[in-house]
Amino acid sequence: MARYAKKPKASEILTANSIDVPDELRDKYKEIRELAESDLLAFIRLVAPHRVLGKVHENLIRWWTREDAKSHQLVLLPRDHQKSAMVAYRVAWHITKHPDTTILYISSTTNLAEKQVKFVKDILTSPIYRRYWPEMVHEDEGKREKWTATEISVDHPKRKEEGVRDPTLFAAGLTTSITGLHCQIAVLDDVVVQENAYTKEGRDKVKAQYSLLASIETTGAMEWVVGTRYHPDDLYGEMVKMTKDVISEEGEILSQENVYEVFEAQVEDRGDGTGEYLWPRQQRYDGKWFGFNASILAQKRAQYLDRTQFRAQYYNNPNDPDTEVIKKEYFQYYDRRFLERTAGVWTLFGKSLSVYAAIDFAFSLNKKADYTSLVVIGINEDAQIFVLDINRFRTDRISDYYDAIVEAHTKWNFRKIRAEVTVAQQAIVEELKDRVRRDGLAISFESYRPLRTEGTKEERIEATLKPRYENMQIWHYNGGYVQELEEELRMARPPHDDVKDALANAVSIAVAPIASKARNLRKQKNVVYHPRFGGVAV
Repeated sequence: MARYAKKPKASEILTANSIDVPDELRDKYKEIRELAESDLLAFIRLVAPHRVLGKVHENLIRWWTREDAKSHQLVLLPRDHQKSAMVAYRVAWHITKHPDTTILYISSTTNLAEKQVKFVKDILTSPIYRRYWPEMVHEDEGKREKWTATEISVDHPKRKEEGVRDPTLFAAGLTTSITGLHCQIAVLDDVVVQENAYTKEGRDKVKAQYSLLASIETTGAMEWVVGTRYHPDDLYGEMVKMTKDVISEEGEILSQENVYEVFEAQVEDRGDGTGEYLWPRQQRYDGKWFGFNASILAQKRAQYLDRTQFRAQYYNNPNDPDTEVIKKEYFQYYDRRFLERTAGVWTLFGKSLSVYAAIDFAFSLNKKADYTSLVVIGINEDAQIFVLDINRFRTDRISDYYDAIVEAHTKWNFRKIRAEVTVAQQAIVEELKDRVRRDGLAISFESYRPLRTEGTKEERIEATLKPRYENMQIWHYNGGYVQELEEELRMARPPHDDVKDALANAVSIAVAPIASKARNLRKQKNVVYHPRFGGVAV
């Protein structure tokens, strides 16, 4: 009793280790408990007074917990900025406020998810937490309802009152079966990692597990996602673009809105290490340092052999502007108004063009998310290549492919088109060939199936296009899908590569017209007919 004669400071209360609460402090403890339950920042400062938080973390907490927050929230922060710790504190806080909740915690591997569950368990069993919420977890581990590495169920009586069957917190990796579970909150913590980000198979695996969430989430469920970008086509990129219909009570679609609200930031705001840092360097009371400055970031940058990966993980930009495959300065433009067609032959600036096309099919007939691209080019006697037309569309019907090819052929009169195919897509080409023969069209189809010795798809495209752009041999027009083409050409890892792939295939089959024939065509164009009798004036 004597040591509490004086009113203790708040800091003394927050770091107390005794579970017993003196009568004279009971009201104060109740006040602190209520404050911690109402404010996530206060909760963290109570249960983890050692944790160093920057302004970015305080801003994140306010954004997470504001009254008008969406149910689905995506946080994209640079590496080493405590995003996993912050979402774990949020999980512990939510359990504290809602002990009957059910939360699924997914990480890239079960091991990582289990580490996060342990983080939460350590909070719930810490002396300071037990001081304020002794009813949450039984002191004797053997008497707890469920307390394993992968799942826990708190012992608060409200769980029994509500008849909750599912665990309070369940850990899962991308390969963990979650069928049969039900959750009110799904936490996705660093599900995109290096091991699954840089192959299509890996990215699809992440997206497949994500797609299962809709079947196990209860009505009105929330999703808390934290991560760092790796690839333009990773799950986080899909989440940023994901939209849903806004429907009136009468069932009318009023508009569309984003599914996720996004809290995104870069390590510093200038992109070269000289800007204002998101989490400036801070020193803790014991001398340890946290946060970033130019020196720390320079050390991180030096250790990344892949600059694109560094930009993705510290600037949330999966494409490093310093590593552009084809520089913007190599793009040059012509005016399509000077294109002329005479006797079925296209000319530009008085020189005839040999016209070719290529089509890049969507990945599969069953996946409308992929684009099909059809590119038409012309090449003159000087081997200058002009992009004449780009068509880009989504479909799962062969008839749509055929209609697009016929429309382009009717306009541009190309005689040869290349289609890069997989084993499955060869059937599409054979069907298109049959339709061309049936309709009597003068189109030659070339099926192209790359060999392993030709390198990866990216290497083939770069080998075909990069030297021609650097030699200033390729010309674009303004407008249409040219912007998409240029983005694909510049990025090391574009979200899609269908347009530049089709362009590379068209360039690969293009043969410049023989100069003598080209001159003859120009002479034919300049033939002068007798005004009265017809015939040729000599």
